[in-house]
Amino acid sequence: MAIDKRCTAAEAVELIRDGDSIVASGFMWSTVGHELMYALGERFKKEGHPRDISFMQAAGLGNNTDQGVAEMTYEGLIKRYVTGHFANNQKMIQLANEQKIESYNFPQGVIAHMYRAAAGKKVGEITKVGLNTYVDPRYGGGKMNDCTKEDLVELIEIHGEEYLLYKAPKFDIGFIRGTTSDEYGNITMEEESAFIDALDVAMAVKANGGKVFVQVKNYVSSKSLDRSQVIIPGIFVDKIVLCSNPEYFHRQTPKEVYNPVISGHYQVESMPFETIPLSAKKVIARRAALEYIPDSVINLGIGIPEGIAAVMNEEGLGDKLVFTIESGLIGGVPLGKDCFGSAVNSWAALPMNAQFDFYDSGGLEATYLGFAEVGPEGDVNASKFGEHLAGCGGFIDLVHATKKVYFCGTFTAGGLKTKVDGGKLIIEQEGRNIKFRKDIMQKTFSGKDSFKKGMRVQYITERCVLELAESGLILTEIAPGIDMENDIFAHMEFKPSVAENLKVMDARLFKDELMNLKEDTRR
Repeated sequence: MAIDKRCTAAEAVELIRDGDSIVASGFMWSTVGHELMYALGERFKKEGHPRDISFMQAAGLGNNTDQGVAEMTYEGLIKRYVTGHFANNQKMIQLANEQKIESYNFPQGVIAHMYRAAAGKKVGEITKVGLNTYVDPRYGGGKMNDCTKEDLVELIEIHGEEYLLYKAPKFDIGFIRGTTSDEYGNITMEEESAFIDALDVAMAVKANGGKVFVQVKNYVSSKSLDRSQVIIPGIFVDKIVLCSNPEYFHRQTPKEVYNPVISGHYQVESMPFETIPLSAKKVIARRAALEYIPDSVINLGIGIPEGIAAVMNEEGLGDKLVFTIESGLIGGVPLGKDCFGSAVNSWAALPMNAQFDFYDSGGLEATYLGFAEVGPEGDVNASKFGEHLAGCGGFIDLVHATKKVYFCGTFTAGGLKTKVDGGKLIIEQEGRNIKFRKDIMQKTFSGKDSFKKGMRVQYITERCVLELAESGLILTEIAPGIDMENDIFAHMEFKPSVAENLKVMDARLFKDELMNLKEDTRR
């Protein structure tokens, strides 16, 4: 006879002790035990305990504003925070900037692999991912503030080659989420958009003798549960929390409570994308889309790169590329904004660690990512800007071995106003912040390393395109209506080389009509 593992979220978090180490699965809301996080925050507000916990997550958890981890972010509750992405949790960012918590930021895929290492009782994750970036111990070891002292990453040598050893963590408590549980604690995930890292988190916690708490929507008899649907066996589950308010605590995405299309149960003939108005952002997305190679496997980052999917769909080419998402989804059309990390019509959902195995092995033809700062040698900062801690997410993993990397963003930031008129780009107000700088705040991408690997790297903006060469950046294209000296060089802290065959950017980018990309096969 099965032991009844059911309890409330409040009862579950009463088992957490001062100084415990907690790990949570998820990607935005997918597999996120939101009610557990909320209950932990409420307990601390009432009791002042538990205190000094360590908290670890691979991806951003929550709605990117005030729900999720933000609801348990209090001074005194959290002592150490290890994350792949800060997910705009302003309270956590403030605590880190004020030196009130220890803070580490590691690549999302590396963290997923650290869970796997912990689950197998291994020393840690040994990889080249992160070498010569800010997670390399020679450049900070992923520490995001001055009060963070312990080295969690080591530089090691194997057969004469450098590697990074990310030490396997030890956990006391795991927060995860599924859809349905039976009396044994067997968990299915039929309403999740992907399985993310839930099983790895559960196994890592149990390998260390810890307790796993699982939030679910449904509780059923084991006689009615389809074994092929079980993602987390009951042997890894200690407590089952039946969600008290699914509309708030068990959302599929910040936008959707539950959509069976996002879970992959149904497909749609076409996905209605918002049409991007002709703007600097659309020019950038269009220019990036010109680089597509039919049937290639690619990845799109958050922000402007998300617009590439909309442009491809607008051009009738949404099915000409195989999109992948760090959450584990392959195929279909990725969703953006409040549904980032999800997709419609996807072919398959891999565990997140397996998806990053694919990325680390060089499986991607191309990845399209944003940038905050670019240095003279092509180095990119996409993780820390002044006091704003963004985190690298999957960025460092994605650029490690991908054949073609396209950084997409506006040339300057902070108040930039542009318009497209008469087939030309017009800068109405220049941005306050220069993005092409002599010294960047943090190195999330190493230009030299990437060039040595033979990767093709481009920097696509609304007014020009630059390319990475052995000597550094080369200006290869300029937008119609743009003056090289006044609109480009005057807003850079260094001067790149200029290609002998400098081109004008494709005229189709600046017309308020379809580009007819289907006529192109490749650039």
